[in-house]
Amino acid sequence: MALVPAIARAVPLDALDPATGWHLGRLRFEGNAAVSSGDLRNAMVNRPRLRLAVWQPLPTLDPVSLRTDLEHLRRLYESRGYYEVRVTEDLTLPESGTAVDVVVTVTEGEPVRVTRVEVALTGDPLSPADDRAIRTDLPLEPGDVFTEERYERTAAVLRSFYRNRSYARVEVQRRARVDVERHAVTVAYQVASGPPSVFGEVTFTGNKRTDEEVLRRELAFTPGEPFHESLLERTRANLVALNLFRSVRVDEQPGGAVVALTVAVVEAPQHEVRFGVGYDTEEQVRGIAAWRDFDFLGGARQLGITARASFLRRDILADFLQPHFPTAGSRTRLLFLEQQDDEEAYTVTRTRGGPRLEWQPYRTITAFAFYRLEYDSLGNVNTAIQDSKKLIDLAPKNSLLSGLGFGFDWNDTDDPIDPRKGWLASTLVEPVGGGLGGELSFVRGVSEVRLYQPLGYNFFVASRARIGAESPTDGTKDVPLFERFYAGGIGSIRGYDRHAVGPRVADVLPHVLGSSGRDPIGGRSLIELSLEIRRALTKNLDLAIFADAGQVSRNTLTYPLDSLSYGSGIGVRYRTPVGPIRVDLAFPVAPRNGDPPFQVHVGVGQAF
Repeated sequence: MALVPAIARAVPLDALDPATGWHLGRLRFEGNAAVSSGDLRNAMVNRPRLRLAVWQPLPTLDPVSLRTDLEHLRRLYESRGYYEVRVTEDLTLPESGTAVDVVVTVTEGEPVRVTRVEVALTGDPLSPADDRAIRTDLPLEPGDVFTEERYERTAAVLRSFYRNRSYARVEVQRRARVDVERHAVTVAYQVASGPPSVFGEVTFTGNKRTDEEVLRRELAFTPGEPFHESLLERTRANLVALNLFRSVRVDEQPGGAVVALTVAVVEAPQHEVRFGVGYDTEEQVRGIAAWRDFDFLGGARQLGITARASFLRRDILADFLQPHFPTAGSRTRLLFLEQQDDEEAYTVTRTRGGPRLEWQPYRTITAFAFYRLEYDSLGNVNTAIQDSKKLIDLAPKNSLLSGLGFGFDWNDTDDPIDPRKGWLASTLVEPVGGGLGGELSFVRGVSEVRLYQPLGYNFFVASRARIGAESPTDGTKDVPLFERFYAGGIGSIRGYDRHAVGPRVADVLPHVLGSSGRDPIGGRSLIELSLEIRRALTKNLDLAIFADAGQVSRNTLTYPLDSLSYGSGIGVRYRTPVGPIRVDLAFPVAPRNGDPPFQVHVGVGQAF
């Protein structure tokens, strides 16, 4: 007989009539410590709607699929070493309606731990150092909880270790003996090296429009060279970076010591046209229109034109890319930029052109050098700055800049858009003027480090430190407004408005009152520090708490750590294909006169 809801009461799963049309109300987990509730929820087909999505209908609850879900949870625990886990359910029927609340109770039991890891190496002997390394640097070690992920990853590490030492045909067999009563497991790996291998001939398929020489130029190896798996990965990355192909697949042909390869590509359109509209609380509504030819005049050369416009900035950029010039491992860009920025204290119009040389010795490191020839025109300058002898050197009406910069970017993060693990470091040094010509002379340097680290239980931390300094040289009295450092705002110290941290007009000219006195004038030294703890609430939604600190000084190499400006707050991030949509509510710790008591920042992309 089918159950008819009358009063709220608990029932077993088997008592639910599948024909009634039940819906899933709340879902709660109890007793789980080794596996987070988020991971358990993601392993189920039956999932509740988001708490805030009250406009959405409740999802259907299928008793049969819920039983399967419970089995999936048991299997998930077993894959993480908990072979004695018990998973039970409690269902509460409503007083009226069809919304069923489900409580899943987990009795984890004691996990199975690794007592011994045996690695038997056959075939060509390794060097003593390599033999020592391969046995000690393994994901699965005695004392660890036995998980299938580590068990399989250890086999992959052993295989990759050999394949990066020319043994392309290496075979790895694995075996695990689990004693549930003793909560112990012994693991054994048998590695057969096979013969040392070399790269053979490479065949390309699918390149109907692209000349084969363009593809061969991206090979990270030459036939006859000792085989290394990392060179295959680098080759594929090189081909993907051309933006000429929808997909790239590198297949090894079976055989002996000579590894022949087939590279199969699917070509993408040669031209790209993009239009977009965005919003953030600083630039407000902004638009973009872009066109790019990924094979301009052949040879994988690129030519692009991009126009952007917002309430804060308008610019148009033309860039030309010549790959493998002047050396096989480098590329050269020619850039031309016309830009106008509207800041509180001034408006600047820039016309800039010059080459940029990039060299990527490793996948994660890009070194660069560039030259810029730039003409700047200042307008709408704060009248107090124009009329003051103390500040007039900050605002040359028209100026010609000639600068030569160099630096590097070191990016070892897991995701270029929304990283959760790894680190990033960058440094830039640029002398301007002096022997390079131009009308102003100064030298500028900026360094930044970012760290990303998972903490477990869907928590992870992101941190950033940024430091900069610049100094006038060769008779130039000061660094102009449009080249100075500023802090505060959506990507800086979020408790403050844009550029509101650091020197202002009134700090130099106390008699200037009102909004004119609050206009920022920037400085010649900068320090910024940020810490953000994020927690994944759902697959696409994160909660964040953060703290920022920093200061700008008018003097060179002066970092007033005893008078930093601090801000803190809370935010949410919703992940999308183009990056996370971010909303932050931030508060200044000690706001200055005229500063708002809080800031709301909305934008696309993480703050750092």
